[in-house]
Amino acid sequence: MAWKRTNAISHSWQREIINGICQALLLVPEALLIALLLCVYWATGEPPLIGLIVTLLIISFLTRLLALVGARRSFNLARYREADTLAQIGLALYPWSADSLALHGATALALGRAAEAEPMLRQAIALLPGRANIHAALSSALLSLGRPAEAAEAARMALALEPQSAMIYFYLAEAEQAAGVPSLEVEDRLRAGLTLAATAEDEAALRCALGAILIAEERTAEALLTLRGAEALMPNCRPVRQLELRVRLGELMIAQGQIERAREQFRNVAALDASGRYAGATWRATHLL
Repeated sequence: MAWKRTNAISHSWQREIINGICQALLLVPEALLIALLLCVYWATGEPPLIGLIVTLLIISFLTRLLALVGARRSFNLARYREADTLAQIGLALYPWSADSLALHGATALALGRAAEAEPMLRQAIALLPGRANIHAALSSALLSLGRPAEAAEAARMALALEPQSAMIYFYLAEAEQAAGVPSLEVEDRLRAGLTLAATAEDEAALRCALGAILIAEERTAEALLTLRGAEALMPNCRPVRQLELRVRLGELMIAQGQIERAREQFRNVAALDASGRYAGATWRATHLL
């Protein structure tokens, strides 16, 4: 029995190594090709043509890496169009990059193009199925497309991969609420997420979702305290997260009749991103309230 257990562990370890190598090759396919060409280059007397090919591959890799890093930075600063362009450059250089596909899908979603985001995110998951954040992004896209049952399933997959992520509880609660799950179950889900929240933006998102349920249940005092807590956290959130959180806060404040405070949230959104995903809703809110 001990021999069988040791053998099983050995096979599992070998599979993990092979999977790790395969994932690395998917993410950086140029590495193996450059290494092979360098071996040929040195073994055959350093022919200029092979040297040129190696140089071009290195330039291509560095360009793709810089595009991906720049796209992530732009996305985190809520400069979605810039992030989208850079992600597309990365995809043009390597169409099977899971990172570029996921980032392109996330920027498409941020720009309100959920139908375009879905296939990108599904391709990224097919290439790297173990990324919880990609499953969570897919859940958000599916919810935007009006498919809450599928969105909940994607969020459950994300939670199975990363059970300590507070934000995945948020995505799952939103999807389950839209799918008709009883409010008390969704509330429990959100409160479980709050116990895990490690960042201001995670806590703020969970508080907004919880506030929406409390408003629907007419638990006015609890809702007011919950939303005030979320509002206080806004300055500590990244711009990319502030946008959607402030829009959500504004909507909830309207539901509570706090019109002036809602206007203030929408003005902050306009200051952060005047032409992005929420521009139309922001303009209507600030001009028609």
